[in-house]
Amino acid sequence: MKKANFSNNIDKTVASLVKSFSTRNRDIITRRFGLKNGKKETLESIGKSYGITRERVRQIEESTLVQMAKAVSGNSEVSKYISTAKNIISEQGGIVKERDLFEAFSGSRDDNAVNASLVFALTLDNELVKFPENDHFHALWASDKNYLGAFKDTASSLIATLSKAGKVVSRDDFYQLAKKSGVTAFESGQLDDRHIELVLSVNKDISQNIFNQVGLTSWSEINPKGVRDKAYLVLKKESLPKHFGDIAKLINSYGFDSKKANVQTVHNELIKDNRFVLVGRGMYALNEWGYKPGTVKDVLMDILKDHGKPMPKAALVAKVMDSRMVKENTILLNLQDSKIFKKNEDGHYVLKEA
Repeated sequence: MKKANFSNNIDKTVASLVKSFSTRNRDIITRRFGLKNGKKETLESIGKSYGITRERVRQIEESTLVQMAKAVSGNSEVSKYISTAKNIISEQGGIVKERDLFEAFSGSRDDNAVNASLVFALTLDNELVKFPENDHFHALWASDKNYLGAFKDTASSLIATLSKAGKVVSRDDFYQLAKKSGVTAFESGQLDDRHIELVLSVNKDISQNIFNQVGLTSWSEINPKGVRDKAYLVLKKESLPKHFGDIAKLINSYGFDSKKANVQTVHNELIKDNRFVLVGRGMYALNEWGYKPGTVKDVLMDILKDHGKPMPKAALVAKVMDSRMVKENTILLNLQDSKIFKKNEDGHYVLKEA
């Protein structure tokens, strides 16, 4: 969304309107909406300062807002600001994250007097619908209640689609997945990437990681909690086994957060987590790639056991090198253990019978 500045003097306009009311009523409204500095106060804190109950503060707030709404109904300056905000919301498809509305209106996403004055004016107008921030959504504004309901339905359907998939997907794959699942848009029947972008912006349960993959916020691939999760993500991104030192460098270069990954810490965490497999000297791969834990000797034994019949040396060596980054001589050295392996007359290897 473009940064703009349509705010002009909305804070001064609102301040002059509020002046016409009694000192206490004016103070309560100013503090509740943060009209001076953008910092809103609770009913309780205001009540304490006046020695009245929270409920009494709420009653004063409501009655004052009703009176103010009548007073500003014909105010051309206020109408201009409200019209600007409505146009911004309409251009965004009828739903907009409150912080994005602030940025488009005033050029700032922060809590300040200008943005607080906008919220106050829109509250008095009472045509747009504000949905306050909760555990699942950031604060947002909608054109009307029907739009808000349709948007929440679209968000729920997208979350359900991801939950069913059970894995992170690229943006393109997510869009195709949503279409196949029959997810409809809140604005029209045809879902497009703009709708998905808005849901990602406003909903807290669905998000993107640094590689622009979409998933549930609770998934470690979207919201990595520590070094292990970050190591998993970078290895998956690189799609190749890496030395633990290189994994640490990759974690730092991708910039997950301000925390720097320590090489030794990364190594220790890789050892503890069974998602990773040691495949060479300090080299780690992902278990899900088909690599198996254990020594070269363990791998040789597993291969012969799974094969079920004698294997030629070349095929056996190739099979081991598919899952371990080791030299051929290391494999051959392990095959010389006569207590475990037996070489037939034709040069094929089998497990020695117990």
